[in-house]
Amino acid sequence: MAIEHELVGANLIVRLNGELDLVEAAAFKRLVDDLLDRRKVRNLYVNLAQVTFVDSSFLGALLGRYRRINTQGGRMGIIRTPGPVRPTLELSGVFRMMAEYGSEQEALTAG
Repeated sequence: MAIEHELVGANLIVRLNGELDLVEAAAFKRLVDDLLDRRKVRNLYVNLAQVTFVDSSFLGALLGRYRRINTQGGRMGIIRTPGPVRPTLELSGVFRMMAEYGSEQEALTAG
């Protein structure tokens, strides 16, 4: 897995790819928490366009970041959910908490 991130104003976009399991979940948590600690981030958007698999440890990392952003008054969203990953996110209730966007520009415009 590779993690890319970009700060656009007070918005953090994190781009992930590959299979997101226990190891990648820990890397995602460390990166995002470090950026949230050091930068003024209001909204967090996670681009999953290149992701092929997510497991429960990644879902936990995702929901933990959601709680943190939500507590700070920000919003969190998912960008470009691929077909194989969608059922897992739907069953876990992610889309009841976070908005889904078709593009990064759409997320930034909504935020």
